[in-house]
Amino acid sequence: MTNHPSRSDDRIAPADDVAALMDAAAERSALALYSINALADMVIWVDQDGRYVFVNEAATRLLGYSEEEFSRLRVCDVDPDVDEAFWYRHWEELKRVGVIKIESTNTNKQGQAVPIEITAHYVRFGGREYNCAIVRDISERKMTQARMEALHEEIYRLSITDGLTGISNRRHFDGSLAKEIERLEASGEPLSLILLDVDHFKSFNDHQGHMAGDACLRRVAGVIDGAMRQPIDLAARYGGEEFVCILPSTTLVEALEIAETIRARIAALGLAHDLSPEWGIVTASLGVVSTEGNERETAQSLLARADALLYRAKEAGRNRVEAGATPRA
Repeated sequence: MTNHPSRSDDRIAPADDVAALMDAAAERSALALYSINALADMVIWVDQDGRYVFVNEAATRLLGYSEEEFSRLRVCDVDPDVDEAFWYRHWEELKRVGVIKIESTNTNKQGQAVPIEITAHYVRFGGREYNCAIVRDISERKMTQARMEALHEEIYRLSITDGLTGISNRRHFDGSLAKEIERLEASGEPLSLILLDVDHFKSFNDHQGHMAGDACLRRVAGVIDGAMRQPIDLAARYGGEEFVCILPSTTLVEALEIAETIRARIAALGLAHDLSPEWGIVTASLGVVSTEGNERETAQSLLARADALLYRAKEAGRNRVEAGATPRA
């Protein structure tokens, strides 16, 4: 009689196969752990109360806390942007949507802020709930971004600045005046304008040379800009030796006071001008206009009236201010 193995015997894997399966599983687990620790990004598991449950080697390396120290910390202890209320709102949102990507900040053990990008995943494992996050140090990205923003700001600043005097240029003035005209029509608040011309500047420039002429314009621009109420008013080089000031929410009386201050300070510079027949020093003539929102006004009409008053100041002997409001209809 021949003996046959039972059906249960057919299901028993050889010992070598079991060992091979166990070795393969152990290898996979080892490789998974090795991969997690080889990552440059932080891998962080926290529970629903924000307590650290697992961190990879990148987290200990980048933030400076040991695994044991992490086990005694919560997210609130490391992220200055997260408090109790924020954490639980974040947790509920994470449970609802499954994955959240945000930027935040971690504070390392030395107290330094580290900008980070977090991709958080809601995970259920072993009957418990976790936030499993991939956390990336974005310090380099932020520095590059800051440098680019600074560069763009500098390019913009240069684009609106007069290269010789350092105050606003004609392009910036034109745009700013257009905006102030719109604001004037909407608010009804007064708007004043000062147009200024350096007296006999061509003869000064021809006699003393372009370097002295440029230095003179820089000194005059400094006086004008110093009389502006920062950041409300705007001083700009209009062209050549002409300058212009936009004075928002300023009445004619107030604008006249500012113009007189500018005129007196330019004369007080005492810049010798031998070819100025009236004064013997560098002076300026100024035209001042003012208008209110209930009066129809354009940038061109304001400038035309200011130019007419400036011409009147020159005709009356220079080194003086002429002013006028918009005539009532």
